[in-house]
Amino acid sequence: MVRKSSLWLLVLISVVAIAFVASGCAKKQIVKQEVTPQTAVVPKRVEAKPEVPKAVEKPKEAAPAPKAEVPPVAKPKEEAKEMGKPEAVAKPEVKPAPLGLSGLRLQFAFDDYNLSTQSEENLDKVASWMKKDPNARIKIQGYTCDIGTAEYNLALGDRRANSAKKYLEVLGVEPARLSTISYGEERPTVPNTDEAHRSMNRRDEFVAGK
Repeated sequence: MVRKSSLWLLVLISVVAIAFVASGCAKKQIVKQEVTPQTAVVPKRVEAKPEVPKAVEKPKEAAPAPKAEVPPVAKPKEEAKEMGKPEAVAKPEVKPAPLGLSGLRLQFAFDDYNLSTQSEENLDKVASWMKKDPNARIKIQGYTCDIGTAEYNLALGDRRANSAKKYLEVLGVEPARLSTISYGEERPTVPNTDEAHRSMNRRDEFVAGK
């Protein structure tokens, strides 16, 4: 009887011991779980990707600078309009009155082609008129009386016409506006019947030229 009681006591002690050991292990596990620090989460290292170099863009060619516009030069009439001024009315070109060329005959001495004072005064009038009218042209005709040969008189008439022409050129008349011709003893203004008439035929005359 005593043996059985000892056996059951031993079993009971063993059970209690096992229970105690089991509870102790459980506590240790709980404590270990509580005490064990949580594993720190280390963020993964993100490796920076190498930047891919962008394609180098060629610089765009600068557009040519626009040409500066030059304002048109205003004409006098346009300027007058812009400024509100009345337009200047162009005066019509006034031509000088025609010169009575037939009344400016030059007379010469016998066998002579030098200009007299009166001849020079008449040529002064011709030059003044031609300067006022730049379009005027004249032809100078040289004449002689009937004394001498026809050939000699043609040459003498030419010298008389050129004497007048050279004098006008000295006064400023352009040579291109002057022409000469000699008729010699032809075309007398009066018949060569006496010296008075012959002196009248020794002359220069002027006609309008082209």
